[in-house]
Amino acid sequence: MTASFQRKKLGYFFRILDLNRNGSLQMDDFTEMVEKVRVTLQYEVGSKQHKRITDKAVKLFNSLVKDIKPFSFNQVTEEEWVIFFMNEVISSGDEDILDDYKELIFNFMFDFFDQNRDGFISKKEYEDFYDIFGIDRSFCDKAFAQLDKTQSFRLSRYDLMNAVEEFLAAEDTTLPGNWIFGNWESEPHAVL
Repeated sequence: MTASFQRKKLGYFFRILDLNRNGSLQMDDFTEMVEKVRVTLQYEVGSKQHKRITDKAVKLFNSLVKDIKPFSFNQVTEEEWVIFFMNEVISSGDEDILDDYKELIFNFMFDFFDQNRDGFISKKEYEDFYDIFGIDRSFCDKAFAQLDKTQSFRLSRYDLMNAVEEFLAAEDTTLPGNWIFGNWESEPHAVL
């Protein structure tokens, strides 16, 4: 695996999560995420669904801060993010750490976007994910088709778990999981 390949993907994923595009992940990014999901999915403020996604976002942010131990209080820079994932998750050789982060990212994504709670991500739910995070929709159809290996027009937990693992640890640049978050060779669009 080339380090530059991993660095590009990790930097791209960081910039997807950095919704306010200020160069660091802060609780504000995760609060904005929750609000975008709430509005897109038409959850009432304070509803059970709203509380569930808020809890997921807070858990993810707090886990990242705890594990990465950023230089600045409660904000993680792109460089800190990339170094942490390269050294502590991908290159550490510790399968448990890789599994923990694979599951954390997977649960965050899956629980946010499995709107009808049927255990699958539909094409519409996947498109919502792209829209909320400012990912170029022109790549959505291709990414979904590559990830939908059974051609069932929906992504199972298994499909997405494999895709997240490929994204984090794949040595082969052609594997479909590398594209789960869109074209990692580009920049996410500005989120309006």
